[in-house]
Amino acid sequence: MSGIVPSDPAPEPAAQPGATPVPAPVAAPTGRAQSAVRRVLVYVILFALVIVTANGLAGLLEMLFSTGRVLSGGDDLLARSLAFTFIGGPLLGVLWWWQRRRFADPAERSSLMWALYLAAMSTVSLIVATVALAQTATDAIDGRWQPGPPAFGLVWAGVWLWHRWMRRSARTAPTRLATVPVVLGAVYGVAVVTAGAVNALATLLEQALGGVTPGLVGTTSWGVSVAQALVWTAIGALVWWVHWHLDRAKDAPGPFAAVMLVVVIAVIAAITLFAVGTLLFVLLRALFDTDPLGEILRPVDTAIAAALIGGVVWAFHGQVLATRPARTGRIARLMISAVALVGAASGFGVVVNALLATASASLVDDDPRTLLLGGLAALAVGFPVWWIAWRPTRPVPDEHAAGTARRVYLVAVFGASAIVAIVTLLLIGYRLFELLLGSGGGFIERVRAPFGLLSATALVFAYHFAIWRRDRRVVRATAPRVAVGRIVLVATDAPADLAQRLRTDTGAALTVWRAAPAVAGGVDESVLARLHEQLAGVEASRVLALVEPDGAVRMVPLSE
Repeated sequence: MSGIVPSDPAPEPAAQPGATPVPAPVAAPTGRAQSAVRRVLVYVILFALVIVTANGLAGLLEMLFSTGRVLSGGDDLLARSLAFTFIGGPLLGVLWWWQRRRFADPAERSSLMWALYLAAMSTVSLIVATVALAQTATDAIDGRWQPGPPAFGLVWAGVWLWHRWMRRSARTAPTRLATVPVVLGAVYGVAVVTAGAVNALATLLEQALGGVTPGLVGTTSWGVSVAQALVWTAIGALVWWVHWHLDRAKDAPGPFAAVMLVVVIAVIAAITLFAVGTLLFVLLRALFDTDPLGEILRPVDTAIAAALIGGVVWAFHGQVLATRPARTGRIARLMISAVALVGAASGFGVVVNALLATASASLVDDDPRTLLLGGLAALAVGFPVWWIAWRPTRPVPDEHAAGTARRVYLVAVFGASAIVAIVTLLLIGYRLFELLLGSGGGFIERVRAPFGLLSATALVFAYHFAIWRRDRRVVRATAPRVAVGRIVLVATDAPADLAQRLRTDTGAALTVWRAAPAVAGGVDESVLARLHEQLAGVEASRVLALVEPDGAVRMVPLSE
């Protein structure tokens, strides 16, 4: 403050008797709004200039690689690339030089916009570079040469390396959301390596099954297809390894890493369960259906590959999940339960649909057997997995019943079920009135599909609504009776562990205001005990708790 206060302040005029005192002006936060707007504009422009310059350089490199070839675009491509490079490039350099000087201020490195910019540009450059380089390799395997993919791959790989250096440099590394681009890169690597491995294994299985089922033989060379799929697998594995091991995504703390781990497990669980359900469907059709075997076995290669690769990826991330906090494991279990529930409910609805189809007189020439087998396969896979994940017969501890994740899951499930049920009821009503107004077709034929969906959603809604009500009764019975709704604590220091104990013991929301040492004191074990004593006799929706410099506590109830 001494740097902004005049050294010889003018004496203030004496207050006149009876005059109303004029409050001293309060200094407003200087430049916060302006800084926020400036950061948004700077990083949006920086993002655009990086894209423009990279595309310009890639265009020039593409023309260099295409010596002796005629490119579509001609002079227009050259003019655009030169403009992007020699106008966008210098502008990018000046803007980055100007912004880089500001990183001497810790507030710049801790800004949200800087972290979001790095995450967005790192992810975009990684995707563009890997897709272009993979396209280059697959074209080479196929005996083709296109100058565009290698040019864009090299330039955007350089952009990614540049931003990776920014993330790791002590001068420019963000202090907020520092692990977001690393986690996103690891997730992208998992997606690429999974897709590539599934395609490679499916192609091999297709070739192996070709002698038994000629309908599965492809029109392209299977060796080329396998090699191209392995290129994607190798690139995805490299991307995953760099982010997971070198950049330590496996040790990334914070909620974002936990959320992405749960999302990966949920997605890979859905892929694996769908593949297993498809295999069971193929088996049931092979045993009980009358269609040709080649047509029945058509999806078996992709289903086997997806089930095997998905199971391996699922098992690996399950081991990673075991090292995370128990709360993350419970959330992942809820997500798997939701995925399996969708499959089981869909299978039940399809079974009802197929059973109604057998009673429809207009469908005597059609065989609903395939529909019934599909529903039974989905139900046979989804229901056991849901039972294992949800554990309906196991008692739920009170703290788990009161958990936010479980309550959100229950509300989301029966809420979505209610919406689907309302839509299907409207559709059934529409079909009924359509029939009454003289349109052709039988009633069962018209309503069997929405009625099957309605029956499944009705069961899901009823069960989860009953569970939600039971959990709510448990929470109300075990929740502590709170006399104070919110505590505003004024102190020089309130350690996080003591503040959490105060929240837990009182059940009240806590807001900490830090004061100057001359006004208040800090919170320690003795002060915490005095706070409990003072709060015991207070009944108010809000209280102000001031810790005096000597450790005494003054409690002030606040009005609404």
